[in-house]
Parts: sequence; structure tokens; C-alpha cells
Amino acid sequence: MQSPLNYLLNSPVFSSIRVAGLTTLNRILLRRNLVISPSENVPARAAARDLIANTRRETAMVLIDAEAYNIYSAAERSLKVPGDIAEVGVFRGGSARLMCAVKGNRSLHLFDTFSGLPEAGEYDSKFRKGGFAASLEDVQKYLATFPDVYFHKGLFPDTASGLENIRFSFVHLDVDLYQSTLASLEWFYPRLNRGAMLISHDYDAEGVRRAFDEFFVEKPEFVIELSTTQAAFVKV
Repeated sequence: MQSPLNYLLNSPVFSSIRVAGLTTLNRILLRRNLVISPSENVPARAAARDLIANTRRETAMVLIDAEAYNIYSAAERSLKVPGDIAEVGVFRGGSARLMCAVKGNRSLHLFDTFSGLPEAGEYDSKFRKGGFAASLEDVQKYLATFPDVYFHKGLFPDTASGLENIRFSFVHLDVDLYQSTLASLEWFYPRLNRGAMLISHDYDAEGVRRAFDEFFVEKPEFVIELSTTQAAFVKV
């Protein structure tokens, strides 16, 4: 049985409060030039900002605008690298919607339990089992107009069975937990084409950072810590 605190943290009400708080945070950051702003010299930036704003009105995103733009921009620029794109940790489909806008004819693979986070480990004190649950049917409906979007429900990487031969050009991780992050890095790393990028959310969380630090100790790539809560690397 969940404690009252865990019940509150995992409740839809708490998720709504957090999303509303992020919207307010975006307004504050905009005044400090820490989120994407339109530019007369770069019309594409204004278009991206409009897309992010529209997506935020359509569904919930646990991302500030700058983080959403990093995903959008990286997915777009990775078009020159062959391969599919993927996301582990879909929530309500907001970041997937941004990738759909720029994925071209690439396939997009979306992995999520759609029942919330699995059991948190010793390095995951920020998170609780069952948090960030979303309806698979709702996300499928939201993204129904985009072709070549494939949903894989369940615990990753078990849900990647049969996809071992696919190569990737861009991957977004938003899995929050140490073990989930480590498992995702282990599965995707050998399947990233040269020049492919992987971006992870929640690099400020102990478990996510620890997973990256451990995984890249003997790898040639270096992890780029972005100015938001994200980190990224490019496959060499």
C-alpha cells in the first residue's frame, strides 16, 4: 500500500501541478533569455517556438521550452545521418510530436510502460514507482496523423525484442532512473550510426548521471552537459 506522500507524488493532480509550474517557469526563463525566442534573422526558430507552444497547449510536456527545442533541433539536424529515431519515456507524447514534425520518412519507435515508472532504486530518490503514467491509447490518438510511428508498450529493453538489427540516427531518453538509463545506453549505443546523437533528460538526477558516468568510462565519446537538465553525446 502506498504512503500518502507517494500517492500524492504519483497522482494525476500532482502531474498537473508540475506541468503548470513548468509553464510558469518558462515565462520566467523567457524574460531571462533562457528559452527559445523568435528571431527575424532565423525564421525557423520562430516556427519551432510556435510548434512547442502549440504542443504544450495540446498535451502535457515535463520539459521547459529550451529542452523541447534541443530535442526538436537535434532530431531535425540528424536527418543527414541514416537510421530510425527513437524515444524511451514517452509520457503523453509531447516530445514525440516535436520529433514527428521533423523526422521526414524515418520511422519513430516509442518505448514506454504506459503504466508509470518501474521500481526506483537506491540512486533514484527523486522518483516514485508509478509516476508519469499515461494512456497508450491517448498518445496513439494524438500522433495518429503521422506515418511510421511504432509503439512498444512495456519495460525497455524487453520491448525491443525483434528490433536488434535496426540502426538509429537520433534517440531521446526520458526514463528518470539509474537502471533504466543504463539499460537504454547499453542497448542503443551499439546501434547508433556514426554521427548519431542521443539526448537524455534528468541528467541532474543522481541515478541518470551515475549511469552516464559509469557507461562512458571506457568509451571514446564524451558526454555534453547542456545548460538545462539534459546531457547528450554524439557517436564517433
